Amino acid sequence: MKKTISDYLFDSKFKSQISKNSLSELDAGKHDNETKVAWLIGYVLKFKQKEMEAGANADFEEMRKRQLEVYRQRKSSVFPIMNVRKGSVAASILVLVGIGGYWLGQSRSFTTSEMQSRIIEFSTPKGQQSELRLPDGTFVALNYDSKLKYHISNDKRVQDVELEGEAFFDVTKNKTRTFRVITRDMSVNVLGTRFDVRAYLGDSQTETTLLEGSVKIKDIPGQKHPVLLKPGQKWLFRKDNYEQKVVTVDPQFSTLWRKGEYYFDKVRLGELAQTLERMYNVNIHFQDSGLEDEVYSGSVYQRDEVGKLFEIIGLTISIDVRREGCDVWLTRK
Repeated sequence: MKKTISDYLFDSKFKSQISKNSLSELDAGKHDNETKVAWLIGYVLKFKQKEMEAGANADFEEMRKRQLEVYRQRKSSVFPIMNVRKGSVAASILVLVGIGGYWLGQSRSFTTSEMQSRIIEFSTPKGQQSELRLPDGTFVALNYDSKLKYHISNDKRVQDVELEGEAFFDVTKNKTRTFRVITRDMSVNVLGTRFDVRAYLGDSQTETTLLEGSVKIKDIPGQKHPVLLKPGQKWLFRKDNYEQKVVTVDPQFSTLWRKGEYYFDKVRLGELAQTLERMYNVNIHFQDSGLEDEVYSGSVYQRDEVGKLFEIIGLTISIDVRREGCDVWLTRK
């Protein structure tokens, strides 16, 4: 049976064979694309800092400029790499490897189209979550329908990741290097701590909850000064009017999603529906638009079938539920 890229990357014997000369030893005529990509990913993850610092040349600055341009314009070609599974948990991983004479000089077996930008991308579809360890040692739990981009850089001062969706971070402590989570509405800057960021593009607000250590929230629209959080505090930012506030919470409630549970305190049914769509991979339709403004408080569990869940919600909000495949229709009784 033909080995996949994930077969290679999770094989300890294969990883031990990766050396500084791995790329130059690849024979373009003898290795298929899966083998070449696996060797490339393994090489980047194992030697990225050492090789970039020792092998920088006249072309490296040009590669850095091109990478920054790709980062700003969000225009990159990608190719699927593998699925990582832990029980029912899965994550799709996409890898983009940098353009420039430095990488091309390491191996002639890779074409320019195979080498786009130095980013590792992790994503989870609706209905699935994942847990992963980043190259710098940081632990990340990625929630439903979320995407994380890890920027491989030789900058010793800052480690950037981009987030769309929700993730819990346990950042490896490094007093000399800032770990920065970038979202569309702000950036979270830490040196080593545990926190949760919720930043779905379709949601009305962005949230950051601190469990341990300290974080500095910067680059907030309409806000000149950063926001400092203490453990047990949550920062909320409304996208429509730039209103923000810091509240004291039980931070454990913000990470219940890792166990397939959510606790909602006076949340609009319209906002609750967005979470349920990600959790159950369904489309929820309001036939009575006024229902979206009804308020719900309570817990929801992924282990409950979506129909049963709406029966529970129906105990406090008068609704009728009709389901057709992945579509759920809500009407007022």
